Amino acid sequence: MRVVVTGAAGSLGRRVVARALLAGHEVVATDLPSVTATADDEAGAIWLGADLTVLEDARRLLAGAAAVVHLAGLTSPRAAEEPEVHRTNVGVTYNVLLAAEERGVAAVCTASSVNAIGGFYSARPHYDYFPLDEVHPSYCEDAYSLSKWVGEQQSAAFARRRPEAVFAALRLHALREDITDAVHPPDTGPEKRLRDLWGWTSFDAAAAAVLRALRRPDPGHAVYNIVAARTTCEIPSSELARRFHPEVPLRCPLPGNAGFYDTTRAAAELGWHAHDEHPAISAAER
Repeated sequence: MRVVVTGAAGSLGRRVVARALLAGHEVVATDLPSVTATADDEAGAIWLGADLTVLEDARRLLAGAAAVVHLAGLTSPRAAEEPEVHRTNVGVTYNVLLAAEERGVAAVCTASSVNAIGGFYSARPHYDYFPLDEVHPSYCEDAYSLSKWVGEQQSAAFARRRPEAVFAALRLHALREDITDAVHPPDTGPEKRLRDLWGWTSFDAAAAAVLRALRRPDPGHAVYNIVAARTTCEIPSSELARRFHPEVPLRCPLPGNAGFYDTTRAAAELGWHAHDEHPAISAAER
């Protein structure tokens, strides 16, 4: 199928483009014109420059597309002034969703973040229970995290308008090549990564989740935690929870270095498994 990937020149975007090509899809890769002018290293992809803050650019890109993977946007609250971070991320997501609706795009996958409920960028993250699932309330504080939460609501709203289409928002976390990269430089103590609950996601696993989301057989909107099954910390997770979040109840045990994010929904609905950090391309992605 013809897949449009926005933010295609980014670290995850390039992995998604490459994996989609290997899976046999026709790929239109898009990023800002200044970036795509020199982006030619993924043989087979069609690279097009676009400014997705402009609705007409989004409409042009999605003509003839069967699916869109929306990864474009500012990636932290420090990437620009707060109003610009929020305005950019919310605005481009709306433009992509509207253009997808107008063009009849059947599957839409957007990049959200575990920070949609609050976390790394919060002064003191607040959690109601562990492990965290997709229905946990949001206590986000900053412009970036808020924009990710709003993006999920936008996806749900467009899904209500188009109940026949597939919409998926993937909550990604601290993307890295592998576990070695995730723990480098070495921790000086568990406090260093307290605010992100020692979580991470490999690029390979994230890209696999994207393609699986596009091929999900059931229509409608869903949010998925896409986070590795193990933390980056050698200290047992149950001890981390007792030491740093004694007020947070455990809904189920956290054996060994089990992650603090519940990924059972992604396993059940997408066939994506958090323990497989470098999954081979599957039939579900083709």
